[in-house]
Amino acid sequence: MLRKWALTVLITLMIFGVTTGLFLYSSGYRIDKNPGKKVDFKKTGMIGAKSIPEGAKVYLDGELVTATNGTIPGVDPGTHALKIVKNGFAVWEKQINVFAELVTDITAVLVSQSPRLEPLTNTGASFPSISPSLTKLAYFTKDGNSPGVWAIPLQGGLSLFRTTPQATLEDIPGAVYSDGVSIEWSPDENKLLVGGSKNPVTERIPFYIVNLSTSIAESTSSPDLIRSDWAQILNKKKQDFIDKLDIPLNLREIAVSPETIWAHDDKKFLYTIKKGTLIEYRVYNMEKPLPVGEKVDSAVFTTNFSDVQPKVTWYSDSFHLILVEGFDNEAKKGRISLIRIDGTNKVEIYNGALYSDNVYSAPGGDKLIILTGFKSNAQTDLYTLGIR
Repeated sequence: MLRKWALTVLITLMIFGVTTGLFLYSSGYRIDKNPGKKVDFKKTGMIGAKSIPEGAKVYLDGELVTATNGTIPGVDPGTHALKIVKNGFAVWEKQINVFAELVTDITAVLVSQSPRLEPLTNTGASFPSISPSLTKLAYFTKDGNSPGVWAIPLQGGLSLFRTTPQATLEDIPGAVYSDGVSIEWSPDENKLLVGGSKNPVTERIPFYIVNLSTSIAESTSSPDLIRSDWAQILNKKKQDFIDKLDIPLNLREIAVSPETIWAHDDKKFLYTIKKGTLIEYRVYNMEKPLPVGEKVDSAVFTTNFSDVQPKVTWYSDSFHLILVEGFDNEAKKGRISLIRIDGTNKVEIYNGALYSDNVYSAPGGDKLIILTGFKSNAQTDLYTLGIR
């Protein structure tokens, strides 16, 4: 009887010891063996390393530790060098902070060393404009069958043969819409404000308001009033949204400024501040809870005030920005890069013929959409730039 009782106690202690050990391990504790000192437990952190695309090698402080998408347990708190490598893609590197008993999640967007350039249109395109929901792209075309204003959906696979553009407004006698120079979307995406070609006699640009449900265009002599009405609608939506958020008073006015660019997730915005002869580009992050290692307010990059400023738009994941730098409208060329919102991992994607500094991210993030051309007749088309 005594022996049976002792065995029961022993098993209970073993189960308790194993359970306690697993709990401590999962909580980030590790045994710290120091020569000449007693064995002790220390708190550690963990890194969740993901990559798009996955299946990349992960190096921590120069040592290969795992592959994406995986975790790295038992990491000492502090700053560590993380490197993610995949054949055919630009190397991703960053100094990350690890905290005791917390998981630092990292998602590396890997960019192909040889992005694929594929046509999205082949009948000509000019002055593209993306809708507020980032789901449709309108443009002018000289298409032989239906010249005018066309719109292309951006959901699903984007390619010349899988995407179906639709004629929104066709040229008519007396109104050659395909010669236009600007397209602006209404906040509800039900209308377009189309700017036509300049009249050589009056040097005035005719404007048309287009009802997308009926494809009927009416001329308007008050484009500024229409823009003002649309801006008021957008500002009202922004203000109502911001009133519900915890934003410092000094940033509330900036948050609703027309120059401020909001991310697709409506949780971050890009703004600029002038510091002497410099312009600092910053991102304010309102995610709650804030991901481990991320900052509420981060400086992304700085430029000289006297320099031509880059065109900046948000990448689809709302954690990266698309930069168009060195755009030369005369030479029709420019440089496209991707940069993380903390200013790290800036990688050049494209450097070549570019007919517009408007560059858009496909909803899935696998492609960028650019306007370029390679033919001697100067026809330009929309192309996708596959980055993975």
